[in-house]
Amino acid sequence: MSAPAGTTVSKFWSSYAPPRVQFFAWLLVHGRIQCKENLLKRRILTDSTCELCGGQPETASHLILHCSFAASFWRSLGFDIPDDFEARDIHQLPRPASIASSHFDTFVLLCCWHLWKRRNGITFRQESMSLRQTLQACKNEARLWSCRLPCGERNIAAHWCFLFSLAM
Repeated sequence: MSAPAGTTVSKFWSSYAPPRVQFFAWLLVHGRIQCKENLLKRRILTDSTCELCGGQPETASHLILHCSFAASFWRSLGFDIPDDFEARDIHQLPRPASIASSHFDTFVLLCCWHLWKRRNGITFRQESMSLRQTLQACKNEARLWSCRLPCGERNIAAHWCFLFSLAM
């Protein structure tokens, strides 16, 4: 399922996501986000259990795709993510028919970014964000990112906002 690293990197570097999100995507597909599993490997932590679900090791794939919250997030948007799907293959995420193919990579990065931000809010600031609040945050961010898209294609962000609203 994995593509050559250059394919993945160029796909996300050429997206319309902000540079910090593009860099996050690079870290994600290369297994370098600071999830608990990576911190355990570096002997910074002694336990890698996911704080969000308490049931699995906190790997990049678990956090972004398979944790119960992440899985419900993706399902609410119409995604059907296989159980064996890995974060390193995020550039090959199966696209639901309801989401336009144009700038799909940017949409995926927006979603991954907000799942990561939610995790950090819970872990470091004891915040609690419901699925509805997370989808609302994605919708707000989609509005902001619309100015990053080419002028003639900014209506795509409006469609994203509609999808986030439907999922709420």
